[in-house]
Amino acid sequence: MRSLPSRHRGFTLIELLVVIAIIAILIALLLPAVQQAREAARRTQCKNHLKQFGLALHNYHDTYSVFPYGQQGEVSGATHRRACWFQSILPFVDQAPLYNKYSQDTTEYVHQITSDIATTIVPMMSCPSDPQTPGRGGNGGTVAFQTSYVVAAGVGQTYSVDSLNSVITVTNMNIPNVSDPGGLFGLNSRLELRDCLDGSSNTLLASEGIIRANGVAGWGELGGVWGGAPHGSYGFSVAETPNTSVADRVYSCKATQVPGAPNRAPCENGNAGGLSGRWNFARSFHVGGVQAAMADGAVRFFSDNIDRQTWIKLGIRNDQLIIGEF
Repeated sequence: MRSLPSRHRGFTLIELLVVIAIIAILIALLLPAVQQAREAARRTQCKNHLKQFGLALHNYHDTYSVFPYGQQGEVSGATHRRACWFQSILPFVDQAPLYNKYSQDTTEYVHQITSDIATTIVPMMSCPSDPQTPGRGGNGGTVAFQTSYVVAAGVGQTYSVDSLNSVITVTNMNIPNVSDPGGLFGLNSRLELRDCLDGSSNTLLASEGIIRANGVAGWGELGGVWGGAPHGSYGFSVAETPNTSVADRVYSCKATQVPGAPNRAPCENGNAGGLSGRWNFARSFHVGGVQAAMADGAVRFFSDNIDRQTWIKLGIRNDQLIIGEF
């Protein structure tokens, strides 16, 4: 007598829905962890970039006995080819060929350069947490000449130091066109490590900045411009704390806000509507703050909620005021 073939019972609709629900719950639980791990990796890479910048700036200092200028003044016959700190340290980040090409190019306006210089991307220029691709200022379209990192340009054009009460009052936070802006980098500045009277571990060297979307920002958007370097675009002011809601004021800024950025990175056009002065503040897409390199080479994370007076004191190399824990 032949036995009847066994019948395999399939999944019921309810069982299938339960399995799908379990998978969805697992994905919902794991996805944030995966995203956090990715952001942690991006943040670490950005930190390594700052360490490389710090090392390059110190190697430059060892070679020339001074730090590079934040921004070079206008050069006769090439008024729009002002160099800046980033262009100066290219030989110290294994980019000597690019440095030589850029230095030898005689195009007066940076955005008119048509050679391969204009499309060369230096990987360490941008922080991977920044969703925007480095873009040229001016006419947009071509990716080059911008960086996610800016150097310490002091607190502003006018400020006073109350040594008795250990308070610094800022009355004009415009990044000044002077060789000694209070920070380590200014116009044609030639400052040395020994000029950090507050100590190299208490003096900011460089920080992060946000690159604004290509096509909606102009010449001096925060994030810095390593070619051309319009006034104020090379550095950041410590007049306001990281990721402040106070707007950056930069040359030809067309993007008033950056979606997804802390406080939406407000920006106003520094050359229109009667506005005077230009400044950038330290910003990043990291949650809760920015990373910054100190003059001793260390890289630290600074909270958006850092005490404003502490942040200001860190940005001035010679106020000789007591700094608390940070």
